[in-house]
Amino acid sequence: MRPISNQKKEDVKHLLQQGTPYREISTLTGVSLGAIRAIRKDLNVDIEPNGAGRKRIMSSNDIRVVIRKLVTGEYKSVEDASRQLRATYPNKVTPSAETIRREMKRLNYTAIKKPNVLPLTRSRRNARFRFAQAYRSWTVEDWKRVVFSDETKVNRLGSDGLHWTWIDPDGKLRERNVIHTYKHGGGSIMIWGCFCWSGPGFITKIQGTMNADLYCSILDDEFKQSLEYYGLEVNDIIFQQDNDPKHKSRKATQWFQDNGVEVLPWPSYSPDLNPIEHMWAELKRKLLLYDEPAKSMTEFWERVSYTWNKCMTKEYCERLIESMPRRIEACYKARGGYTKY
Repeated sequence: MRPISNQKKEDVKHLLQQGTPYREISTLTGVSLGAIRAIRKDLNVDIEPNGAGRKRIMSSNDIRVVIRKLVTGEYKSVEDASRQLRATYPNKVTPSAETIRREMKRLNYTAIKKPNVLPLTRSRRNARFRFAQAYRSWTVEDWKRVVFSDETKVNRLGSDGLHWTWIDPDGKLRERNVIHTYKHGGGSIMIWGCFCWSGPGFITKIQGTMNADLYCSILDDEFKQSLEYYGLEVNDIIFQQDNDPKHKSRKATQWFQDNGVEVLPWPSYSPDLNPIEHMWAELKRKLLLYDEPAKSMTEFWERVSYTWNKCMTKEYCERLIESMPRRIEACYKARGGYTKY
């Protein structure tokens, strides 16, 4: 049998990548079916043997181009990719959004909601990494002692919007996969809340501007009431808070000392390590399930309080705290970088 030239092999490879059936390739090139199979195997052409039937709409090259534009954000979604392809090639058969989604999944890409994250500088990454190193050995039993706390804004008329992004098969978050938000940025309220292994704590609506005096008042009231409700003493727990200036103020620091409350050192810009962020997200998701927006802010606050007390169960709190070793490990492996949380 005469050897097949390199040029003919390239022709066969190109036709295979286009999804052309074996018999059609044989007719066009004069190469036997057996030789075509051998070429595909030798050259490791990424396409299924397809002697008959409908060929795939997207060639391997098409898939690579679409993937690159999706993961870099040039295409905002698979629907956007499908629309742009139709506009660019009006006289060609172009893939539907579902076809593109199927190809992305086949290649182990995953679509996630694009998370809002705080920008991590080198020093912030290093601080997060050191924190992960220090607490990497903590077990769930250790984290059971921690009372997690935070503030959040809740909108009466819905969320601030969800964004989707495709992450690479390795699952790591990169700059293109996140939305940067900054702490200083009609129809919203600010609330403070806390939770622990025993269950959700008391939440409170923040009236006016939060300052050190108001924060200490919340600690005196809602925080202490939460401990009392679960029969906990201050020496039973470790208190977690972020590094907001109000939390780190001289007055707040003195309050913790006077009341004998141990405070967990916490790295700046690390909401992904605080499981209460998932509680806020769940609270907001539940509030969106109402058929109509609250008619007043008073009614809205009643909904917030009711939803918090009904839906944030002890079992849910336990699951979140059980995630802490995984969060710390993810931060450690990312060397202080972004995590999936």
